[in-house]
Amino acid sequence: MSSFALPRVPGTALYGIAALVALFELGVGWVSIHPHVSADYRAYYLDKTTTCLNEPVLGSYAYGSEVRTVSGFETTIKPIRVCGWEGPAGNGLHAVGEQARLRFGLVPGVHDVPLMLEMSAVDFAKPTGQPVEVVANGVTLGTATVHSGQPQRFIFTVPDSALGADHLLDVELRFPEAILVDPQDSNTRKRSIKLTAVRVGEASHVSAA
Repeated sequence: MSSFALPRVPGTALYGIAALVALFELGVGWVSIHPHVSADYRAYYLDKTTTCLNEPVLGSYAYGSEVRTVSGFETTIKPIRVCGWEGPAGNGLHAVGEQARLRFGLVPGVHDVPLMLEMSAVDFAKPTGQPVEVVANGVTLGTATVHSGQPQRFIFTVPDSALGADHLLDVELRFPEAILVDPQDSNTRKRSIKLTAVRVGEASHVSAA
C-alpha cells in the first residue's frame, strides 16, 4: 500500500503566511474602528445617535398642496418620506423610533413658509400626550403636544434663515418621550404618533392644473 506525504512548507513561508493573516486582522480591526462611511450611516449603525437612517428621496412635492398620509396615497407619500415611518395605514403613517423625517421641494422666492402637520398620539400614550419637537433644516420650530383620539392640526413657520439655496426643506420630528412597547425591542421600534396629513405653504399657492 503506497503512502502519500504532504510537501514540506519552508519555515520562511509559514512566517510569511502568518504575517499576512496578522495584517489582514489588523486591517479588519482598523476598518471597524475607522470605517469610511457616510455621516448618516455612522450615526445610525455605529454611534447609534439616531434611529432614523436618512434615505435619498427627492422631495417631489406640489407646493401648497395638502398630502394625506393614509392608505391610498402611497404614490404622493413616497417622494417625501425619508425615514422613521411605517405604513401608510388607514390611520396614517406610524412613527417608529425617536425621530422621523420628511423632505419637500420648495418653489423659489418663498418666505416664512407655513408647515402644517396633522397628528394623533398612539392610543396607549399617557393622558398628557406625546411631545413632538419639530425641526426644519436644523432649525427648531417648536414643540407640539399631541393627544390620542382625533387628529389635531399644528402649524409652524419655517423662517427664511432655515431656507437653503437648494430649495429643499427637511422636516424632522423628534419624540423625546416615545414609548418602548416591548422591553426587548430596540429604540428603533419606539412608538409615539401617527401622521395623517401634511402641507408646506399656504393652500392658496396650489397652482391650477
